[in-house]
Amino acid sequence: MSTFSENLKLQRQKKNLSQEELGKLIGVTGVTIMRYEKGLREPKLETVKALANSLKIPVAELIDINSPIVSKATNRFISGKNPEEIDLYGDAVEDIVMNSSIGPVINDYQTSIAKLNALRLEMICFCYENLNDVDRETLYNYARQLLESSSQYKEAVQEYEDKFSDENLTTE
Repeated sequence: MSTFSENLKLQRQKKNLSQEELGKLIGVTGVTIMRYEKGLREPKLETVKALANSLKIPVAELIDINSPIVSKATNRFISGKNPEEIDLYGDAVEDIVMNSSIGPVINDYQTSIAKLNALRLEMICFCYENLNDVDRETLYNYARQLLESSSQYKEAVQEYEDKFSDENLTTE
């Protein structure tokens, strides 16, 4: 794969932007863009994301997962010194991975899991309809236990309780 500097120059030229014009879009000078394109300076991941947004391209068009920019961002992330960068880091890495050759495989996997879960739900509903009242209650209680033990359920309940308590505070 090409380097960040080569990719940036290619993408900027595809959009018919000067270095100065691209710099203005992200709040830096044309000289800074020139330094990025010549490999004299390396931006932070946040700047790469701003460049990609300004060029209306995925971050993956500028860097890949093996980029030194990602490595430095990973080290910053692991250090825990910049917790405000967690969302940025996650979004950028997801963009890179999902726009790489493995992205379609991940999408296919997620789609297959969703279809499997839909089939499971259909099967449970079918079984539920054909059970007597006692067995329906048993199935209901079992499903509730499964649901209540899931982290997603717990998060949803906590979110609801937080919202409900916030509403009570504002109405008092």
